Amino acid sequence: MADMIGWTMLRASRTSLGFVAAPLLHFQKITHERAWKCVTVSTSARISISCNNFCKAGLSSLAQFERISSQQVRVLSSDSSFSPLVASGEKVEEDASGVGALEHEHNGGQEDGMSPLSKLCMNKVPEYVLRKAEEVGYSVPTLVQQEALPVLLSGRDCILHAQTGSGKTLAYLLPIFAKILPARAAVQAIVVVPTRELGMQVAKVARKLAGKGGSEEDGKAPKEKGTVMVMTLLEGGTNSRQKAWLKAEPPQIVVGTLERIARMIETKNLRTNAVNTIVIDEVDAMMGAAKEGGHLHKLLSEYTRPQQRQTILASATIPQHRRFLNDCIQNKWVKEDVMHIHVRPEDKMPSYLHHRYVVCEKDDRLPALLSLLQSDAPRAAIIFVNDQSEKAKRAGNTPTTITVADYIAKMKFSSDDALWEPLVLEEESHVNARAATLADFRDGRCLLVATELAARGLDLPEVSHVYNFEWPPSVTSYIHRAGRTGRQPITEELGTVTSFITPKELFVLRRLENEMMLKFEALKVQGTT
Repeated sequence: MADMIGWTMLRASRTSLGFVAAPLLHFQKITHERAWKCVTVSTSARISISCNNFCKAGLSSLAQFERISSQQVRVLSSDSSFSPLVASGEKVEEDASGVGALEHEHNGGQEDGMSPLSKLCMNKVPEYVLRKAEEVGYSVPTLVQQEALPVLLSGRDCILHAQTGSGKTLAYLLPIFAKILPARAAVQAIVVVPTRELGMQVAKVARKLAGKGGSEEDGKAPKEKGTVMVMTLLEGGTNSRQKAWLKAEPPQIVVGTLERIARMIETKNLRTNAVNTIVIDEVDAMMGAAKEGGHLHKLLSEYTRPQQRQTILASATIPQHRRFLNDCIQNKWVKEDVMHIHVRPEDKMPSYLHHRYVVCEKDDRLPALLSLLQSDAPRAAIIFVNDQSEKAKRAGNTPTTITVADYIAKMKFSSDDALWEPLVLEEESHVNARAATLADFRDGRCLLVATELAARGLDLPEVSHVYNFEWPPSVTSYIHRAGRTGRQPITEELGTVTSFITPKELFVLRRLENEMMLKFEALKVQGTT
């Protein structure tokens, strides 16, 4: 069988996880380790042979596994601005330039009155939702949307594994609206997020797509017939009002944190009998916590059943993703034919980021940060610090967020003090204060000093610079912090990520460079040793 696969892929090499094609095809691994029908799809190749021929020659001989349908194997070119997925067996004519006619049709704009997003959705998403999406600027699909939407709109379970700022939120919201029955007053979709801030952001996008929906912040649940309602279950909400709304007139979509949603289900205030879609955004963040991991298992395997719903798991960072894929199937969180869509796995981080570092002692970091802020003159910047340890809290030490913010405010390095006065965002702050801080930052304030709370999922397009005042605790943390800038790639504007490290920490940076295949620029700041 290995020989057969080798001939089919021309120069394929066998591995313990499947097979990898020679550079001629750049075909990625197909994972079948204990995942009988699971296929990992990557976007690093232009298709060279048809999926039908591939399946007939190779996969049909896998006697120890169930037959893998040719529809499960799809490849998307990563060097094209728009390369629609083509099911195997679909005829694709080529024009004189060698580009598929179907791809050319999508690239051609809106000659027939349909936007690229509308064409991609294949009349499965309500027209009013697509109009709203285009009104707010979502008319041209991103790479992850190009590849994921055909799969998601077919009803398949999916793991969306793509870089920060790649458009995963819209990719999973559109299939939700495709299945929603507005006339049915029942919770039909649940979106789970790790933080209140990300939940408010996702709910805001969902309400824009819904059009005329209300929210629990209005004090009541205004509803017109046929309107999709979106509700948030987040820390700081009013329990009594949320419970009353859930029972009297349940919304179609619920966005919330895992613990709050689990509590509402356990107290029978949130009924899951009509749920047809569950999305777990930033899934790897919830897998790391024992308490949240327990809630996640109950939500996916006890409160609801995978056979009765579509499950979508999304994140920019899924360590050991092949093992994660297998665990999801074994735990019965997803169906066995789940598709893993890994967009551009060869690019560990977005290419529109510029990485820098400053070597200095801890006592020199504040002056060095101030000097860089003055020289960089960022449009808007986030200064990340690490979470305060429990030992430091017990000792009554001042949080680093406050120390940094007070220092910058005291130095008054800008003539426009109001805009440059630092804002502070940390988990210990009251939820209303956190909401006000983010609102002020989005409204034009220029500096935000934050902990890991701001690192996950927040879309802050105006942020041009990120400063790691303290070295991140993990590679995953670095990726998500860096992903808060450079979120306007269409303008070809680089986002700048600067990290402050001590001489003893330099080896950690070198290890990150090797692991992520990045190149850091060394900066020399006046006053540092």
